[in-house]
Amino acid sequence: MQTVTTIERLARTAADFVPAATPERRLAPPADGVEHAVAVALGFWEEASLGDPMHKLVLVRSGALDLEGASGGWLILPGHLVFIPAERCFSLRTKPGTRLEVVHLDPARTPWHHHGCWVTAATPLASQLIERALGWNRTEAQRSSLAQSLFRTLALLCSELFCNPRMLWLPVATSPEMRQVVRYLSCNLADASAPGAAQAAGLSVRTLHRRCLAEFEMSWRAFVREARMMRALELMALGSPIGTVAGMVGFETVSAFTVAFSQRFGMPPSAYPAANAACGG
Repeated sequence: MQTVTTIERLARTAADFVPAATPERRLAPPADGVEHAVAVALGFWEEASLGDPMHKLVLVRSGALDLEGASGGWLILPGHLVFIPAERCFSLRTKPGTRLEVVHLDPARTPWHHHGCWVTAATPLASQLIERALGWNRTEAQRSSLAQSLFRTLALLCSELFCNPRMLWLPVATSPEMRQVVRYLSCNLADASAPGAAQAAGLSVRTLHRRCLAEFEMSWRAFVREARMMRALELMALGSPIGTVAGMVGFETVSAFTVAFSQRFGMPPSAYPAANAACGG
């Protein structure tokens, strides 16, 4: 098994998502439905579900989590949370050195206001609450009123934690024309243009912009930016110099890349390796 890259992730969103279920699971909820938290260390790992009976709140401490669902694909990096709703089909992959902290939440006690999965940056409060939740095993969590209050707090915080727009996400393309747009971008990430994408799909540039908003729920510019930033994070995680990364994802200068990266992630690319290491600490 190999780690999925953003280029492969783009190609994947241009195809149908086929729900499946794997017999061996590491993130499956308990059969008795008890809310609890568990830490999971993974290497190259893949699992899929046709929908679990409990919500999952997953904090990535190190490594990376590749998640795929009916609405697209996500790259979840250290210091980020993903909410996977109950009864939602998904598949996921991890790479060596991935550490996850998974909180299983009761859907009846956890209101969810989005359609499908959602990613956000983990706040210090959320990180600390999840760390405390790990201190109880399933039996203790069931019996402890303090544990039950903590899980209730986490459940109620989700609406605030996940109030951000979608991030680290590539939407699925459903129409033949927009699948051609996605394929074009996967082959031309560094120099993709609206006229080039429109020509590849047999659309006018104006229609391309309209179809992106209708089908992707984001503009062409935002779609390209998200793919480029996700690819940049992957390259930086491999140790590629910032100047090399900037050119590989379509920026003519390091300064232009730095501005775009800072606007997207709230820090310059030079600060990302240290921040990434701190999240895994």
